[in-house]
Amino acid sequence: MQMTIDALPQEYQEFREVVTAFARLVLQCRLFPMNHPSIGRTLGTAFMRIDIALQHKKSAKLTFADGVISFLNFKLNLTETDDKAMHLLRESFARHSVGEVEFMNGTTKEDIASLASILARPPGETAPESSASLGGMIRNIRVRHGDASSEKRAGYLPVPAAPKAVVVAGGRSPRPGGSESKMGIIVRGVLDRLEKMQGRESSKASAKILEVVEREGGSTATILLLNSLQEFDDYTFTHSVNVAVIAAALARNCELGEEFVDSIAHAALLHDIGKIYVPRHIINKAGRLTPSEWQAMKRHPIDGERILREERLDLMSRRVAYEHHMRYDRMGYPSPKENYEIHRASEIVRIADTYDALTTKRPYRKQINPYTAIKLMAKGSGTEFHEEYFDVFLRVLGNVPIGSVLQLDTGETVLVIDISEESDRLPRVRVLKDAAGNEVGDGIILDLNDRDQITGRLKRRIATVVEQSVRDVEVGQYILS
Repeated sequence: MQMTIDALPQEYQEFREVVTAFARLVLQCRLFPMNHPSIGRTLGTAFMRIDIALQHKKSAKLTFADGVISFLNFKLNLTETDDKAMHLLRESFARHSVGEVEFMNGTTKEDIASLASILARPPGETAPESSASLGGMIRNIRVRHGDASSEKRAGYLPVPAAPKAVVVAGGRSPRPGGSESKMGIIVRGVLDRLEKMQGRESSKASAKILEVVEREGGSTATILLLNSLQEFDDYTFTHSVNVAVIAAALARNCELGEEFVDSIAHAALLHDIGKIYVPRHIINKAGRLTPSEWQAMKRHPIDGERILREERLDLMSRRVAYEHHMRYDRMGYPSPKENYEIHRASEIVRIADTYDALTTKRPYRKQINPYTAIKLMAKGSGTEFHEEYFDVFLRVLGNVPIGSVLQLDTGETVLVIDISEESDRLPRVRVLKDAAGNEVGDGIILDLNDRDQITGRLKRRIATVVEQSVRDVEVGQYILS
């Protein structure tokens, strides 16, 4: 592609920012409902970029042909990039036979959102009659049809295996970012605070989660979905990371193979993605849900499977999203058809999902002590949970799981921070309160296997497990790094 000598770099920069921002908005509209906060932010950016480009102009006209968007003497080839948003914009323009988009001075956010939502419709989805054609004006945006020729076909266009640099008039495209992704940093932060599991199993599982995230890069559907999940509800995002760690550790101990562990880690990260379609006031409601609110909540497995299917994610991830609330006895929701076989990955994720949910503080109920949660879940072994996988789960967490609060025969109150792989070994604990009931500020670590050198007897014994809620104990700060 020839660089134009009389091209102005500032105008090219504005052109590229308009295209990039609008492409990202179309992608967000493709993934999420219009009231999703991620769309609001992306729309704000797109409006700002377009408004800047329209300063002192009556309009800004973009033309599209053969995968190339042009503005004045500048050209941007949408085939020579690995950015999924750009590929979706290319496919959307081609599918709607868009030849030209003209943003008029006075273009509003509503104009931009309307155009993006129409372009974002999945292939095959029927558009309302009022917007079936893009040939008119959406208030202050004119869209004219053109010959899309070979570009016009349904579905995403494939991303080049070895993408070239985008060569444009007036300059060169920026080089890809650093090797450590933003999502990797966010997930690492969650893992550092992980309170459900520690020790060797947690380390392996956590490493697997980070491996999955970093392998995805920065612009895949998985990362875009995780970004939007975190922006929508931080608890659901953190819960998903916790579930992924527990599920990966459980799958490894079930000896299902490293490839399966890798796949279930990925699937568990996205198991609750359908909740982005549940209003936040329902997700965070402090009281009991009304029947209509409960029906909205029960739709999230269906919406989750649909989102992952439309984004062409793997079958295991789609099934886990759809099945993770189905019980082993085929109760739960959605109701499976007769002789329906639940995927084993879904059985494992269900166990991890339930344990994390029970042992985490939420607005509508108290946090349950891990020991109490294990006892409660054990009642559902063979009915609610797959019996074989649940037995492995007990072995991974131990009879007195990490996070349990114990009362020792010395009067001390302690928190379990590490368990041994050997069934006859006692856990290591951190002292919360001394024998007089005073809170201990400095960390004192005890190994309950320690014995008196003279008598050979254990120095401390477990008197009882404190089964009351640990609501007022921030467990994470007591876990050894």
